[in-house]
Amino acid sequence: MRGCKLLLSPLSEAPLSKIATKGETFVIAAGPEAGFNAGEEAALVEAGFVPVRLGPRVLRTETAALAALAALNALRGDF
Repeated sequence: MRGCKLLLSPLSEAPLSKIATKGETFVIAAGPEAGFNAGEEAALVEAGFVPVRLGPRVLRTETAALAALAALNALRGDF
């Protein structure tokens, strides 16, 4: 799969704003309500996903992916 693969992780040190310029297409992995466990995150990283955080708050699973999409649109000037 081409493009930038993003793993939403509240433990990541890399903010989404630093990664949003690295690609034209994006795949976003947003975890379940309790988040991905360490093994799942490791498997996603091994598959080429880059862990990023959206900010200091932990979002609910049903809003995290939508917030990431909105942030990507804003960062890339799509509004």
